[in-house]
Amino acid sequence: MKLSRLLVGLIALLWVIVFFATLFVVVNSTRDYLHRSMESHAQDTATSLGLSITQGKSYNDAVTIELMTSAIFDRGYYSEIQVKKVTGEPIFKKRIEKSVEGVPAWFMESFKLPTPRMDAVVMDGWRKAAIVEVESHPGHAYSELWEIAKRSFWVLLIVALISLTVVAIVLKVALRPLDDMERQAVDISRRKFTLLEKLPWARELHRISQALNDMCRSVERMLGEQTALTEKMRQKAYVDNVTGLMNRNDFSEKLNHLIATPEEFGSGALAIVRINGFAPFNEKNGRLAGDALLQKTAQLLGKVADSRERVLLARMDGPEFALMAPDVAAPELARLGDALVKALSEIEEFPRSGTSVMGHVGLAHYQHGKGASFGKLMQAANQALAVAQGRGQPGWHSPESATGADAAAAAVSAQVNTVFKGGIAEAHVAVQFQPVRGCQDDKSWLYRSEALVRVTGTDGTMIPAGLFIPVAKRLGLLGELDRMVVSKVMQRIADGGPVNGGATAVNLSQESINEPGFIDWLCVRLKQQPNVARHLIFEVSENSIISKIESIKTALHRLRESGVRCSIDRFGQSTASVGFLRSMEIDYIKIDGSYTRGIIDSSDRQFFVQALVGIAHGLGIQVVTEYIETEQEFNAVKGLMVDGAQGYFVGKPG
Repeated sequence: MKLSRLLVGLIALLWVIVFFATLFVVVNSTRDYLHRSMESHAQDTATSLGLSITQGKSYNDAVTIELMTSAIFDRGYYSEIQVKKVTGEPIFKKRIEKSVEGVPAWFMESFKLPTPRMDAVVMDGWRKAAIVEVESHPGHAYSELWEIAKRSFWVLLIVALISLTVVAIVLKVALRPLDDMERQAVDISRRKFTLLEKLPWARELHRISQALNDMCRSVERMLGEQTALTEKMRQKAYVDNVTGLMNRNDFSEKLNHLIATPEEFGSGALAIVRINGFAPFNEKNGRLAGDALLQKTAQLLGKVADSRERVLLARMDGPEFALMAPDVAAPELARLGDALVKALSEIEEFPRSGTSVMGHVGLAHYQHGKGASFGKLMQAANQALAVAQGRGQPGWHSPESATGADAAAAAVSAQVNTVFKGGIAEAHVAVQFQPVRGCQDDKSWLYRSEALVRVTGTDGTMIPAGLFIPVAKRLGLLGELDRMVVSKVMQRIADGGPVNGGATAVNLSQESINEPGFIDWLCVRLKQQPNVARHLIFEVSENSIISKIESIKTALHRLRESGVRCSIDRFGQSTASVGFLRSMEIDYIKIDGSYTRGIIDSSDRQFFVQALVGIAHGLGIQVVTEYIETEQEFNAVKGLMVDGAQGYFVGKPG
């Protein structure tokens, strides 16, 4: 209930109490006054009649007494007038039974008027001769009391209504800034730092509004400074300062992580690009021109990278660049090589010579399960680069062993295509759950598991996600696959209750989260099962968000309104600034595994994770780390104040 309504309601209640109390006091006071008036009226009449009888010495004359009594009785409001002897023997008595008209019976029952009976003595010298008794009639008094009660009721009611209206208006005007202050507080919790432009005139509210504005500025400045410092340190540790691409250190960490994560990286192509003639060009034209050439090369390679998803592009050393493109089959190496050479043609110098600027590309193909490692992959690409450079003209080369399309890889690809042909059969799709553990307070930790999709081949073998996801994407089946996984998870929660006693995270692909029809379908399902929705967390990868941030924000907002929580997966995988977190309505971020693998031995990764945790906590976001494989790694991230951990040390999928 709003404070203004609460205050108006409380004041109205007090007014009702005051209203009826005042009305009761007025009616009771009037009744007492009328009672005394009736006593005085009866006493005056008895005294007057007694004196009249005494002076006329007619206390033995019944006819005279009757005439005198009747004359008085007919002129006043009396129930009874009686003249009797001292012995009690009546001389004359006159009584009338009049009903009280125009006054409700309930009113007379509530406010009874006692009928006073007064007397006076008729004297014969020093001797009592008779007694006169007079009883007033209450009809007139009741009528007066009823009229006064009605007038008092309407006057008090009008005054109460007017005063309540005035109080309500004044309170509404005075407390209106509270709505703005409430919105500001909610905005702060949502990472929106809006200021109150118009401050209230009430002194207390004015001071509170100023304090809120000051707090808003301070929190925004603090988060801005912390974000800027973190971004600066990240740039220094992981970003090349000339081209803005990731540096060799970051590239090697991410590629090592991908190679160790077959469910994310089943196959791909590594390209090493070197700009021939850079050293003479730099010496001839100066460092600024050399930097400009490197920046131009980065832009050209970036266009090729943007045409594919999840591409890693880095500047290695000097004029050398590296590009890792996931989900590239061996037969596609030629197309990738041609695209890179074509892009680099813009920086070529003519006429060509041994020292002119030109681009060479060495390509190596990666296939999970063939014993590939970061060192072997880099060695193969560098060997191919040496061959391309030896030709003396722009071009690319790949080892002959990688151009044969690998029979085993072709067989797996054919099996995936067979499974997905004509749609996805539900029998081939299974969901496993990997536990997530709280690092700081495991009892109150909500995020308890992540749903992992598994696809089996026609022979019953498990197909790695890194192989079937690209096929599903190429066939336009990711939305159908996501629908199937969401339905299975929701059914599991509906039938068996929360997995591991908490919420379960489900990953949504970029294709699904950007499809309005999918979000409409999902929101309808969630609203139909609110008890299931509160145990769900939907995760979207950082790369998916950066490419279409506005549409993703809209989709996440709709999902949160449907009762679920939202998370960013693989946070830190892209080179985007961490500052975009401030505009996102999310509950969790899951740091990319490349920052947690080997975190014990890397001070740069520890600093980045710790700084990111500080920023996230300042925004009300909890942080989860993945690929925690040992107790030492768990204790390390726990010491960095990470909220939750996931990995084989916590538990395997099952």
